[in-house]
Amino acid sequence: MKNISLYLALKYFKSRKNGFVSFHSGMAIVGITIGVLVLILVTSVMNGFQKELKERILETIPHASIIGNIQLKEYDSIEKIVYENSQVIGVAPYIETQGLLSSGSFLKGVYIYGVIPKYENTVSSIGDHIVNGSLQTLEEDKYNLVIGDILAYQLNVEVGDYVNVLVPDTGLGLAGIFPRTKKFKISAIFSIGSPELDQSFAYMSIANASKLLRMNQSMTGIRIKYQDLFSSTNQIRFDAANIRKTSNKEIMTSTWQQNYGTLFEAIQNERFLVSLMLFMLILLSAYNLMSMLVMTVNQKKSQIAILMTMGATSKTIRNVFLLFGGLVGSFGILLGCFAGIIISINFGSIINFLEILLNTQFLEVYFIDYFPIDIRFEWISAICAVSLISCILFTIYPARLASKVDPVEILNNE
Repeated sequence: MKNISLYLALKYFKSRKNGFVSFHSGMAIVGITIGVLVLILVTSVMNGFQKELKERILETIPHASIIGNIQLKEYDSIEKIVYENSQVIGVAPYIETQGLLSSGSFLKGVYIYGVIPKYENTVSSIGDHIVNGSLQTLEEDKYNLVIGDILAYQLNVEVGDYVNVLVPDTGLGLAGIFPRTKKFKISAIFSIGSPELDQSFAYMSIANASKLLRMNQSMTGIRIKYQDLFSSTNQIRFDAANIRKTSNKEIMTSTWQQNYGTLFEAIQNERFLVSLMLFMLILLSAYNLMSMLVMTVNQKKSQIAILMTMGATSKTIRNVFLLFGGLVGSFGILLGCFAGIIISINFGSIINFLEILLNTQFLEVYFIDYFPIDIRFEWISAICAVSLISCILFTIYPARLASKVDPVEILNNE
């Protein structure tokens, strides 16, 4: 009688025929499996979007910028002031403008950045995403240009080809304002993996940008990278105050949150809300488990009564159904966990197959044109733990119901 509770739990769990589990157990297992599977898959995708946004896009753009009428010759002194902040890990001067790139009959509007590669590499990971050529070519005393792979495709150009760069002329002639144009050679192509950036950004040397815009050795400002991305708002205020105190310059500040903060917060909020809604699916599956156990108790009342007349205590009967519910819940969670991980790993291939089959692209208009996956085992552990706790909690009621069966009443009615 020592292992009678486990023996009976396994007997109820197994099928009476040749199947591995009984029909009722199988239905409860399927519900739990689907709930855990979907929750693991969706959280992995949402975590993937957050990771891609942070590592690809937010590491490519600067964390913060100081904007003002700063001369290139003043950069060294300002750089020293900024580096007094121990949180700063990179500082770079830049010139920013909007313009047009033309090649043959192709024309595309872009954001043009004038940079110094050795400084730019300290605030941006753009150099790590070069697929052809090198960002260092901008240091050459030539009119070189670095563009994204999507932009290169749209303009039908490769490394070594030439494009015309058109920017608004700062001068005003008798005939009005005409665009200023200059032919540049494509010296490198990058691929960040974000269509928004790969088709809209172009880089040239800061010297060429200054000549093209007739800025007389001045620059738009400086860009800064901090150790903590999320502290950039407070850190840039501190650095700007030090610069104003030392140089008495009129400057403004901006951070990555002004352009991408809303998107980042939206992904975080959506991840929480979607996870919460999908957790309701697990609770529904746990409720289904409770219903299955109650039905089993009603079917097995006569057997329970006979066991009690043979000496089984209420505790023994309660343990039978607690173990039965635990077996069903654990088996469903293990299957859901295994299936969720396998599908998450192969989700990209599954989506590619569906896109080819349906002749469409699901994320064509979004900032990332594929489904990124970031499987975090701490999340999976939390999902499995919470699911198991939910199953156990929903098992308590039918177990107590079974333990309160009155054998005299049940056997009199047989």
